[in-house]
Amino acid sequence: MRHILTATLALAVVVAARAEEPAKQAPKVVLQSPDGKKSYDLGKLVEEGPVLVRLTCACSGCDKELPQFQKLQAAYDAKGLKTLAVFREKPEATSDYAVKKDLKFLWLADPQGELWKTFDAKAMPTNILIDKGGRVVKVLPGCTADGKNAQALSGEIARLLKTEEVKVIEEPKKK
Repeated sequence: MRHILTATLALAVVVAARAEEPAKQAPKVVLQSPDGKKSYDLGKLVEEGPVLVRLTCACSGCDKELPQFQKLQAAYDAKGLKTLAVFREKPEATSDYAVKKDLKFLWLADPQGELWKTFDAKAMPTNILIDKGGRVVKVLPGCTADGKNAQALSGEIARLLKTEEVKVIEEPKKK
């Protein structure tokens, strides 16, 4: 029995040590606007405050959760959050979508998926929260049309900015 307890404690120490591994630093990338006239240096953006990189597309799932991400940016904008949506569509389609949806954050087109390769993202969308200074804090793959990913990120962003968490999910109306 004592050996089982000792082995269990040793395993717990190893698991805890792995959980405390340092977070990855965000890659050094410079991204171009769809028209090629403006560039965005991710390293400079994270010097100013946290950055949420949203590797996304204009599919119906990503479209359904867009309102929560718009609310997220609006809620933390004055405190320094920058959201950068990187779409997998061609620049023209991305531009049309951004105008139609009245995007209130930075957006770029990456039809070849280069940033997906850089971040080793396997899911569409993938949300990557980077703290001020460039450490990747949270990676949330996949789509949640109910806004749960946006709400989870809201908690992390509030913690980074040392402020209260903002609710981005609409509460069901009571009948």
